[in-house]
Amino acid sequence: MYRTILTILLFVCPSTLSAVSPSGTLPVMYITTRNNLSVSRDQAVEATLYVTGHGAYPSLGSSSEQIPLTIRGRGNWTWNGFDKKPYKIVFAQGYGQKLLGMNKSKHWALLAGADEYFGFFKNTAGYYLSEQTGLPYTPHQVPVELVLNGSYEGLYFVTETIRIDNDRVNIREQEDGETDPNIITGGWLVEIDNYSTEGNITFHEDNGQYVMVTPQAPEVLSSVQRDYITGQLYDLNDAIYNHGSKPLQNLLDLTDAARFYLVQEIMEDCESYHGSCYLYKDRDSTDTRGNKVVAKWHFGPVWDFGNAYNRGKERFIYDGPSFSQIWIEQLCRNELFSERVQQVWYQYRSQGHSSVLDRLDAFASEIASAAKRDAQRWNGANAHTCDNVSDRKKEFVDRMSRRIDWLYSQWGKGNSTPLPVDNSETATAETSFSSSRSRIVMCHGQLFIERNGKRYTLTGAPVD
Repeated sequence: MYRTILTILLFVCPSTLSAVSPSGTLPVMYITTRNNLSVSRDQAVEATLYVTGHGAYPSLGSSSEQIPLTIRGRGNWTWNGFDKKPYKIVFAQGYGQKLLGMNKSKHWALLAGADEYFGFFKNTAGYYLSEQTGLPYTPHQVPVELVLNGSYEGLYFVTETIRIDNDRVNIREQEDGETDPNIITGGWLVEIDNYSTEGNITFHEDNGQYVMVTPQAPEVLSSVQRDYITGQLYDLNDAIYNHGSKPLQNLLDLTDAARFYLVQEIMEDCESYHGSCYLYKDRDSTDTRGNKVVAKWHFGPVWDFGNAYNRGKERFIYDGPSFSQIWIEQLCRNELFSERVQQVWYQYRSQGHSSVLDRLDAFASEIASAAKRDAQRWNGANAHTCDNVSDRKKEFVDRMSRRIDWLYSQWGKGNSTPLPVDNSETATAETSFSSSRSRIVMCHGQLFIERNGKRYTLTGAPVD
């Protein structure tokens, strides 16, 4: 009789009996769409949100006082290729939030990590490397467990999206459709893209490679803006190939370009310089003597490391890449750029690698229980999961260490000459690691991150 009843229950409500609940070891984000509508990538739907905090991560709202926002699907391959979906959330006008201790904004991504076959470590390590090499801005993320319309969706990462903002890409913004020639010199945020979209700027590298660049800010261009940005990209291409009237060092911040490249090379990201590859430029200005100061282009911020460490043979990322890459092989032939790479490599080896490994240890401990629940939730689905974070972390660190060893065999110790400070920079002067916006410090025997005058644990939780 009892067996019959159990069989009936399994048939009638299998999801109830197999339901997975949050682990209780991370903040939990609850999102409910209007009328429980399903979420698509095509159109944002109205929703409300609240977050139950955990540890140093503060709560936001409550079940009785939820915060209005919209949610939609995001990504291309990550949306279409997997059952566990990534999302973009935008808080309603006037409701920008300091979400989980991160800086206030309306715009956030909920990254699923369904394409992560290395146990959620690739993006995390790439961001840690970016901070440690001294790139001016790195997106910050906090792991959470997501409940969407009452359904437990597993382990997600609330991540700052790449935007022009005081606390993100900190340059002066320009309006869509601007025509003033003094204003349209910046700020620009563009993406080397691998998807053809309306408004792409296209051209060919000197080697024949087809290039698509998508302006992210501003988004809607006047003819004056389009002419300007097209000319800038042509000039940059000419300088990289060592022809034209403008030397590369006058157009491109070589230190940030070297930092960005080193992160991609350590991560052996063969998809870098192919898509999700960002550059930005601030507005030109004048110095105290009234002389014009032309702002340079910067590579960054880093974003997607989904294709890191997927080749078996150690080689440079531009050597037989799995994806077409823009500019980087030719850049690495530039003597000044190569020298700057050697300087950044020396500083990273001297000051950065051990801190990255410490942070990965702390991250693994933080997500371990939630990762098990995530694996239960997506068991049998088309999504990579990880129910043993400790083992996967060891595999990942071993893989990263092999990469570091191989780069040492190619580059040696690097160049110990201090990185230069370029006083002509308008937005982000080229600085040494010690003066970058993020750094690792020790206090009372514990390691912390200092970022913009605030202190965080190694996993990113704010410290009061």
